[in-house]
Amino acid sequence: MMSFLQHIKMLIQQHDLLPKILSILLAVILWANLQNSQIEEHTYHMYPEIKNLSQNLVILEDIQKIGITFRGKKEYIKSIGVSNIKLYIDLSRPIIGKKHEYMIVIQPNELLNDIEYFPEKEKLELTICTIKNKVIPVEPLIIGEPSLQYKKGIVIVEPPLIQITGADIIVDTIKSLKTYPLNIDRETKTIRVPVHINTKEYSKIFVSPDTVRLTIPIIPVNNLVSLTIPIEVRTQRNDLNYVSKNKKVVVYIKKSLTNIELNENLLVAYVNAAIDAYDQEVIKLPIIVEKKLKVPFEIFTYEPLETEVYISHKE
Repeated sequence: MMSFLQHIKMLIQQHDLLPKILSILLAVILWANLQNSQIEEHTYHMYPEIKNLSQNLVILEDIQKIGITFRGKKEYIKSIGVSNIKLYIDLSRPIIGKKHEYMIVIQPNELLNDIEYFPEKEKLELTICTIKNKVIPVEPLIIGEPSLQYKKGIVIVEPPLIQITGADIIVDTIKSLKTYPLNIDRETKTIRVPVHINTKEYSKIFVSPDTVRLTIPIIPVNNLVSLTIPIEVRTQRNDLNYVSKNKKVVVYIKKSLTNIELNENLLVAYVNAAIDAYDQEVIKLPIIVEKKLKVPFEIFTYEPLETEVYISHKE
């Protein structure tokens, strides 16, 4: 090792290399200092943290990433990153129920003392709402028809009611939720399947349970008998006229082993008109079919299941 160092020393002395080596070292040091003193910019996109939001409140909008540009010496900029820089929005004093601008704050950090930073926006517009629970019915969405000579019965939903949770201004608009479509095309047997509730139309709505069980009765037509009965309009306002588009409904009844004589007097079909309806309004109402007496037969289905009702003012 010593002989190698002595050999290098002799070469430097013989060829007078010391000034050249010192010049190269000085150039490298100057270059390194110049690189570190250069001004650089870097932009990061990060999600602001939400602070102090009460547990009974929810933000209606989805929080988007915010761009923030850092400018300063390279030696400082290279130490900046999404792991050590935080943005936040303080929601300790929210404006409930309407859009409002909230300040985007950069959390204090010693790394920011020697650089400049520029967020792409200083405020974020948010809607803060109260969380609300509501119980609503489930509407099964059935597509297709059974095979010829078979008929679909009244669909049974279990459970028939579910709870929804979310922003009150959205929850208040929801009267019911549909299931995802269930295709029964060309079926010949009763179907019992779990189906998910469809919430794609609504933002940040949670349902419980999110799955219901559907029973779709399907039996041969020759196992049924039918009766046609008139449709009544009930709960009318005295100052309005109500005219149903469908005057009658066809009720399908499972054949019974008993020798009971079936006739339209055993059943009643009606719609409940809206008390708060307006003049010149057309509303769609479900038809309700019930047995008048405790008779030993089963209503399988009826057609149609709903009807339009035209409302006009009495002269």
